[in-house]
Amino acid sequence: MSQDQIALLVSELTTCVANFHKRFGFEGPASRQDLLTRIPIQDEEVRELRDAILGESPNRVASEAADVLFVAIGTMLRLDPELSVSAIHEVITKNDAKTWETHYIDDAGKISRR
Repeated sequence: MSQDQIALLVSELTTCVANFHKRFGFEGPASRQDLLTRIPIQDEEVRELRDAILGESPNRVASEAADVLFVAIGTMLRLDPELSVSAIHEVITKNDAKTWETHYIDDAGKISRR
């Protein structure tokens, strides 16, 4: 599967998350308190991803990574749509501007500014 196919599936996943939220009444911008309730959900998914990486099959790792993405997309959908769009554009622009001349990979594997 190509990265383009994965990108298309991420778009489909976003539609799936939106439908899931609609089905369970989680539509529109959330309050700060509602957003805070999403943190333990995201934490759980990240822990499950870590556990899969440490001792499970690549299929389980991929499944858990998709769960992390599902919850993260859900959080973006619970924000004010204009703020979400702005933030997504900001992250795209920021990361598209990173090059080997401006950044390096640090000891933890993170892309960091030189």
